[in-house]
Amino acid sequence: MRPFLSFPLVFAASCGLLSQALAEDLSATRHREEVLVTATRTPTALRNAGASATVITREDIERRNPVFLSDLLREVPGFTIGRAGGAGKFTQLRVRGAEANHVLVLIDGIEANDVTRSDEFDFAHLSTDDIERVEIVRGPQSALWGSDALAGVVNIITRRGSGKPHANATIEYGSFGSNRVSGAVGAGTETWDGNLALSYLDSGGIDISERGDEDDGYRNGTLNTRLGWQALPQLRFELTGRLSDIRTATDGDVGLGVPSDTAGETDILQAYAQGRAKLSTFDGHWLHELSGAWSKMDNEDRDLEVFLEGRVVGHKHSIDYQTTLQGETTTLVPASHALTFALDYEQQRFHQRGPVTLFGNPNQDRDFQVIGYAGEYRVTLAERTTLGASGRWDDSNEFADVGTYRLSLVQEIPRWGTTLSAAYATGQKSPTFFDRYGFSFGGPFSPTFIGNAALKPETSRGWEVGVSQVLFDERLVLGATYFNERLKDEINGFVVDPVSFTATAVNLAGRSRRDGVELSADAALSAQLELRASYTWLDATQPDRVTGGEIDEIRRPRHQVSASLDWTSADERGSLDLHLTHTGEREDDSFLPPFFAPARVTLDPYTLVGVAGRYRVNPQILLFARIENLFDDDYQDVFGFETEGLGAWLGVRFETPH
Repeated sequence: MRPFLSFPLVFAASCGLLSQALAEDLSATRHREEVLVTATRTPTALRNAGASATVITREDIERRNPVFLSDLLREVPGFTIGRAGGAGKFTQLRVRGAEANHVLVLIDGIEANDVTRSDEFDFAHLSTDDIERVEIVRGPQSALWGSDALAGVVNIITRRGSGKPHANATIEYGSFGSNRVSGAVGAGTETWDGNLALSYLDSGGIDISERGDEDDGYRNGTLNTRLGWQALPQLRFELTGRLSDIRTATDGDVGLGVPSDTAGETDILQAYAQGRAKLSTFDGHWLHELSGAWSKMDNEDRDLEVFLEGRVVGHKHSIDYQTTLQGETTTLVPASHALTFALDYEQQRFHQRGPVTLFGNPNQDRDFQVIGYAGEYRVTLAERTTLGASGRWDDSNEFADVGTYRLSLVQEIPRWGTTLSAAYATGQKSPTFFDRYGFSFGGPFSPTFIGNAALKPETSRGWEVGVSQVLFDERLVLGATYFNERLKDEINGFVVDPVSFTATAVNLAGRSRRDGVELSADAALSAQLELRASYTWLDATQPDRVTGGEIDEIRRPRHQVSASLDWTSADERGSLDLHLTHTGEREDDSFLPPFFAPARVTLDPYTLVGVAGRYRVNPQILLFARIENLFDDDYQDVFGFETEGLGAWLGVRFETPH
């Protein structure tokens, strides 16, 4: 038997035992009919989305009460989190073995990927304080969302104001010299709504290097606001804005190939703003959306001990128009139809500043524009069969035009409680500013990076098939998906030339291969007890430039497991959450002296166990606590970077009547 097959079989056997426990008559059900926007750009029932999707609700966040969203994302099937150190240190998300800049991140509809950090979104700084909901779609989504969505989309939706004026405040203190304060005020009527949220986190941190004892601290202040005005029954205006001011301490490489204690610091400013208008005409059969967004990323790095000094600023400006025609027909077979067209324009600007050296001049200003034309048609026949087809054409001023498309099928079998799905899609990712033009002086100990303006876009093709099974009056939901993806012209962003002691980015010849299985289970064991579990098997390889064969992609574990057991008291005043994530063995690249050529190292598997609880003293006061890494597992997500051990936190939340 192939080794990876034993894990699904154990998973299935566990679900079989679980189903016996569910055979008793339970009065409550926790299955909800979720509505998803991200998979189709228009509201669609999750079961009809035609894509592998996960929704994280506010209830999920409050049950766990993590500081950072990345701690919850570890439990999502197909997701791999890599954090280079403790709180506030660079945190990557990889979806189904793809690169971290292959996933599009939206915050209230604003594209949040950082053009100064290779188009990646750094999840190190995204707290859960004011998040209402997270919609996750896996698999190529470029046909609707463009370049950054080659492997998936993470759509983060913050809280809206509602009801009479109310406020809340939270105070938390815990391990590693950490303290967190946050608060929000909000209100809403049928005509208007508003919410303003503030949060501040300060952590003494840990020593992220293997050598030394200097803790690397972190602070983050964030403001988020959402305003809405229902000017007419058919017309709504929305304004959103977000600002984060961040400082994080770093350690540099003094010639050992791994971090050592240095006095490095990075200052980060993140700013997002968007205005949106929504118009419904012809009794809701013709919908229009017009939006304009702006974002700024300002990153300044300083570490004089390793000759690092520079600043990179990125701007994004976008204008988007979307129109949807929807309705129903009754000829032959009852059917509902939705036809969507979208037109978007985006301009990106890249500004790099730093000292001029004998190795080069980093000072430069670049810009990039792209116009995207997208369309989608969805039809549901007899409320059982949903077909979807979408396509997009990207016209840029830097590369040849690129077209992408996606086809999907969902078939429901209500009699059995079964839903079958299949999809085929293409995707594309444009080379980043840094890959093409970036400059990073490595000092006397590390290679100097010089960009490669001749890079081509990465392109992908992939398909997936899935099944979802509902049992015992929706108290048990099982899911399984197999995916197969191929990536062409993958960009290796750090190829070292030992002669010139420089590095650059190159397109790899051949195709990178990604295959995997995602399994999930959600069971209401009783009215007060819920069990969730998932397992991911992944095989991700890339062409090997040395041998001409294949080599495993770095930081992609073959096996990942997550499980959580959630208990709520009968009066709903108290709750307890026990959670576990297991990350299997994976490889990473090391760049050790004297040649600094990449050499493979193996990162040990690790298991993180945590517990979180809360108790509502009265309608105005909520107490909560959590313990993470309960068994103090020593692990690394990135070679050479230490992570947090056992930690505990305690907090209180004050709320006015709502």
